[in-house]
Amino acid sequence: MMNKSSETRSSSFHSATIGKLASFGRKKDGVVSIEAALLFPMMIILLLGTIDVTHAISLKRKVAVAASAVVDLTTQESANVTAGELDQFIQAADAIMKPFASADINVDLVNFRRSGNDVVEEWSHSRGGCGDTAGSLSADTLSKLSEEDNDVVIARVCLSFQPLVGYLVGSGSWEVEESVAQRPRNGLTLDCSNC
Repeated sequence: MMNKSSETRSSSFHSATIGKLASFGRKKDGVVSIEAALLFPMMIILLLGTIDVTHAISLKRKVAVAASAVVDLTTQESANVTAGELDQFIQAADAIMKPFASADINVDLVNFRRSGNDVVEEWSHSRGGCGDTAGSLSADTLSKLSEEDNDVVIARVCLSFQPLVGYLVGSGSWEVEESVAQRPRNGLTLDCSNC
């Protein structure tokens, strides 16, 4: 059986709650609530956009370091390199690009050599493939880089990046890529026996 004090407390609580709800419905100064409701989605998009920009800058830096590491390891070889060794150099990019899966990281290695007045592709090796590696450097630039009859090795690393804001507004992914070119260090040319 309930005592009178608990009944009084319970009924006063209900009447106070109903009174507050009724006064809330009569008030006309809910402008702040309306403004908050209108601004909240924009603030969320702004927050996610800031996270995306920060993530994209970090990813661009990782891609540049990975491309630099792959070409650096490749050009340290003496006169000859094998496809197996190039696969090991590409694995260095995987370690740098963690936590991204290696299946999502595409790497191209291309060696250009002077042939008379032209610079032609001597060999290439890739995992996944980024597309047209030669397009990353113009023919004039390749010609200047190989003026001393040396090879030019280009490493290109690329990765697709899906921004968080893209999930909200339905935009596609961005392609983040970087190319780095170097000359062989232990000779003028670098051949690949089974590329």
